[in-house]
Amino acid sequence: MTKKTFTNISKQWEKIVFMLLLSLMIIFGIFSCKKESEPVFTADFSFDYIDDNHVRFTNKSSGEYYWMVWDFGNGTTDTIVEKNEEPQVYYSLAGDYVVRLQITNYYGSSRSISKTVSIANDDLVVSFTAEIDPASPNYVVLTNTTPGTFDSFIWKYLDQEVADEMVHTAYFPIAGDYTIQLVITLNNTEFQDSQPVTIISDDPNYDPTLVWAEEFNYTGMPDPAKWNMETGGTGWGNNELQYYTDSETNAYVENGLLTITAREEAVGGRDYTSARITTQEKFDFKYGRIEARIKLPYGQGLWPAFWMLGTNINTAGWPACGEIDIMEMVGGTGGDNTCHATIHWDNDGEHAQYGLSHTLASGIFADDFHVFGVKWDAQEIKAYMDDVEYYVADITPDALSEFQNNFFIILNIAVGGNWPGPPNATTEFPQTMQVDWVRVYQN
Repeated sequence: MTKKTFTNISKQWEKIVFMLLLSLMIIFGIFSCKKESEPVFTADFSFDYIDDNHVRFTNKSSGEYYWMVWDFGNGTTDTIVEKNEEPQVYYSLAGDYVVRLQITNYYGSSRSISKTVSIANDDLVVSFTAEIDPASPNYVVLTNTTPGTFDSFIWKYLDQEVADEMVHTAYFPIAGDYTIQLVITLNNTEFQDSQPVTIISDDPNYDPTLVWAEEFNYTGMPDPAKWNMETGGTGWGNNELQYYTDSETNAYVENGLLTITAREEAVGGRDYTSARITTQEKFDFKYGRIEARIKLPYGQGLWPAFWMLGTNINTAGWPACGEIDIMEMVGGTGGDNTCHATIHWDNDGEHAQYGLSHTLASGIFADDFHVFGVKWDAQEIKAYMDDVEYYVADITPDALSEFQNNFFIILNIAVGGNWPGPPNATTEFPQTMQVDWVRVYQN
């Protein structure tokens, strides 16, 4: 290799190294310029109280940025592009709320700031609508439209108090002017609103002799002011197989219906559970008309009942207290379509009874609701199903004096027992008895 050749190669390498260094300088220069050119920006805001529970926020951020995200500390957020927009926020509950504003620039960088808003008082604006049903002008549909969250609420009208139904249908049988009140509870404080409603005509089907009713217009367990929930698995005098519980899985009210459910499950040494509710020591009566609209279960071993016992059962015992079976059904083939009415009494120390049955022309009682009832006065007890009378018992003899006393109401589903026998392989569980209403009338 000649000296000239070596010199040329060296110059070429010098040129390559120079170009590499220049490229690196250009690249670093670009990034340095970008970093230096990204504008400075700062997040900031102020707020003022419109009233005790409404707050207005004003963006005070400076520099160049693209959008803002507000977190108002009460579970609500808002993304805003308009920098001069002043969001107004309602805080219904007293407390301290940490409000955060985050701003972001075109380069994806963010800045944020947080401040605390203090609300001194609870506040709630109660609102609801009351619309008369044009097809049934004695019914008013009530809808709770109160904004925000709250702990509980109650509708109040006539002598009714209905809890926690966002949409509720109120019944006004007599024409007149009425006041409907909605009371909402929030942090142990009550807020309320009321509205007038005018009913222009009487309900032609209304019986003014109604003295007691359970319409099941609420949600939850059976109303403890009206019903007792009896529990236990003693066999209940009939070698029954169920354990009665006080659980909502066996008795629950929803959508205007009481549902009593019999289940195949082991509790208290029994293989089945169900429910039995009574009005003992809460409501009883002597003479009148009692009805219930009920859809029954079906299947071998199922024994639903709507019935009454004498109020003095704790002192007189059974059958001396008397028993009036308004409706019993013994499930299974040939039984799912037949209801029974029976009275039981004490005849010189012996159990006596008299009963008759009624069979549907088609279908079974689990297919649809039916009205079961008795008419009872000092002379006789008559039983009927859907206005078809099928049973009359003369109670004037002295031996039947039990039926001249007060009685209380019982609803239940028994499983097994002396009369129906146990369930078998054809019996399906769970089984339900649904009750639309129970009503008692007296002249």
